[in-house]
Amino acid sequence: MNILEFLTSTWTFEPWVLITAFLLLITYGAASGFRFTRKTALLTAGTALMVIAVVSPLDYLGRNYLFSAHMIQHILLLLIVPLLLLLGLPESAARKALAVKPLGSIMGILGNPVIAWSLGVGSMWVWHMPSLHDAVLRNETLYIAQQISFVFIGAIFWWPVFAPVKERRLEPLRSTLYLASACLGCTVLGILITFAGAGLYAAYLSPVDSAGILPYLRNDLCLTPGVDQQIGGLTMWVPGCLIYLTASMITIAEWYGSADSGGLTSAGARSGSRESGQNLQPAER
Repeated sequence: MNILEFLTSTWTFEPWVLITAFLLLITYGAASGFRFTRKTALLTAGTALMVIAVVSPLDYLGRNYLFSAHMIQHILLLLIVPLLLLLGLPESAARKALAVKPLGSIMGILGNPVIAWSLGVGSMWVWHMPSLHDAVLRNETLYIAQQISFVFIGAIFWWPVFAPVKERRLEPLRSTLYLASACLGCTVLGILITFAGAGLYAAYLSPVDSAGILPYLRNDLCLTPGVDQQIGGLTMWVPGCLIYLTASMITIAEWYGSADSGGLTSAGARSGSRESGQNLQPAER
């Protein structure tokens, strides 16, 4: 199989992914009156990226040949797709949803920065334990659970920073600390993977060459198991960290650009209120 044949024949079109994306877009369209806005574009982009990450040749490569392809897919599903979906939610719709007791209470717990951070950073470490990672590649149910958990946990992780309801967000300086510490966790794991010896993930040492592209990957592209693993570790380390840092800069830029002194005053008020234990989550009142 040549590369063009590979790129055109390894789309999987998983029904659960396509149905989920369709239902998400239809539900969103119905709730927003099928008006196309900037938020609609963000949510549509997030949905499209989610579908591409799971059904395209990237998924096939990551599942059968290359750890580095898996890592790119991981970054998309855990960091970029959930962020776009979250930014696409209208504030009014989020307020209505959070007014529903079970959902509001659940997000009150999951949106706690300590819990959200632990889930987001912890999932990276847990899913990349070598034994668990190899088990995921062998088990279809576990593999689907991993993909779904990436998106859900990613949304929970971003919630304290980019929640549609602004009262649920951390103030900018705390957001920066939240994101910088996540970057550190990502960096440490990326370094460990990068400098571990080849074969940390045994499934990629001698993959079954079902598509007939292994000689091309190994000989023409020089993607030996060691090089592939190093690229995967660097992908988590550098681009992953850049996403956190970019998000951090955005929150700071919004803080300085927000209004006037009114924006700074509001941020300070939120900080002071949290420290005094006041409840700033009107949706739960």
